[in-house]
Amino acid sequence: MDIIVLISLAVLILILSIVVVVQSLRLQKLHQDLLRSQHTAPKVSISQPNADQLQTRLIAAYDTEITKSVAAFGADLHGTSKQLTEQVSRLTTKVIEEELEAYQKTLEEVRQVAIQAMNQIREAVEHQRIELRQGMEQELATERQHLVEKFDAKMGDVISSYISEALGSGVDLGAQMQFILTSLEAHKADIRKDLTDGV
Repeated sequence: MDIIVLISLAVLILILSIVVVVQSLRLQKLHQDLLRSQHTAPKVSISQPNADQLQTRLIAAYDTEITKSVAAFGADLHGTSKQLTEQVSRLTTKVIEEELEAYQKTLEEVRQVAIQAMNQIREAVEHQRIELRQGMEQELATERQHLVEKFDAKMGDVISSYISEALGSGVDLGAQMQFILTSLEAHKADIRKDLTDGV
């Protein structure tokens, strides 16, 4: 952006230089024409008051031309300055808009990456939770099965012990043992279910 301003100023200075050179050339040409006309024209004698009056008119005409040139140059300079200001304003606005678009695009890309990362984290946590739940359920099932098997292994001893205590020492369990074991075996699944549900 600084380069554009420098180039514009250089162009403006070049234009001003051209105007000054053109005006100088016009004045030199007028001066040379005046000198030539003095040499080629017949000598006219002019009184000093008339010469002073002509000199005054010439200076006034010269000042008028200079004033016109300065006014034209000022108008050109003002117009060029206005155009430069507008151009700089447009370029600045364009650069700012482009930077904002790039910032918004980058922000959207970052947001998309963050959403993807959050989704991946959510999926990983859900997967971990499912695996943990399945593992705990499997461990509980294994532990329950182990307890049932352990209980089943000792159940016969425990029941025999309770029956012996309940009936006392006067009852012959040997004669009744087959009936008791057959009855327990027939109800083994129900007993196991009651014990498993109770465990």
